[in-house]
Amino acid sequence: MLRFKLEQLHLQSLERWFLPLPKLGKGSLSVLSEHLEKGGFGVRRGGGQAKLLATKGSMRISVDGKLGLASSGGDMLDVVGPAIPKLIETGGRETISGPMDVSSLYFSVRRSRGLTRLQVFPRLESLRTWTSLRGEGLCGLTPDEAAALKSALGGADPAGTVACVTASPRDGSSPFQVGAKVYFRSELPLGEFLSSLRVMGSGGSDSSFLPRDSVVEVRGTPVQGRAAAAELGEWCLVRPASER
Repeated sequence: MLRFKLEQLHLQSLERWFLPLPKLGKGSLSVLSEHLEKGGFGVRRGGGQAKLLATKGSMRISVDGKLGLASSGGDMLDVVGPAIPKLIETGGRETISGPMDVSSLYFSVRRSRGLTRLQVFPRLESLRTWTSLRGEGLCGLTPDEAAALKSALGGADPAGTVACVTASPRDGSSPFQVGAKVYFRSELPLGEFLSSLRVMGSGGSDSSFLPRDSVVEVRGTPVQGRAAAAELGEWCLVRPASER
């Protein structure tokens, strides 16, 4: 049995497919490059060797290893999907063991007089992609990203509040429209935000989401602002210290 689930998203408004990947170290990217070359793709590395571009005929696949995301104008599940068990195996050998702090892969933290601002670094849930996701009723937050947020916020007082976006109105919410869909700028108790946070493949009328700028503002409670690799599952493959 495979211990992960592939979720590929097609955003019609962008005419693009997105496939979240583990966060890839140098060895894992080499494995993926070799896999694509065996499939007849020409592969170029770039971005300090953290990115690759694979082309075959009219198909182009862009991979950001640090972020953990592949994107293409066409369906790439059958092309990239078979490589993922090997990527996880290779990444597991690259991963530094123990309760390593991987917060910097997922967010940065700023604190000021009772307010904590987490700038989240999601694969898909930000800016232009965020708008397309909300307009099409989809969610791009991956399980390891949700786990990192819950690790960062889980030790705080659940009665603290979080500024976020919700799919249904709450007391004091303000509505806004994305395409044909209506969402709400809301402030939720921290516990409610964490329990309703939507991830890829899930649904629910009471879902909460990151704001468009991916900044989570938490008031009224101290926040630890840390996430450990051991808490995120095998989908987070931490780059070796020599690559950071």
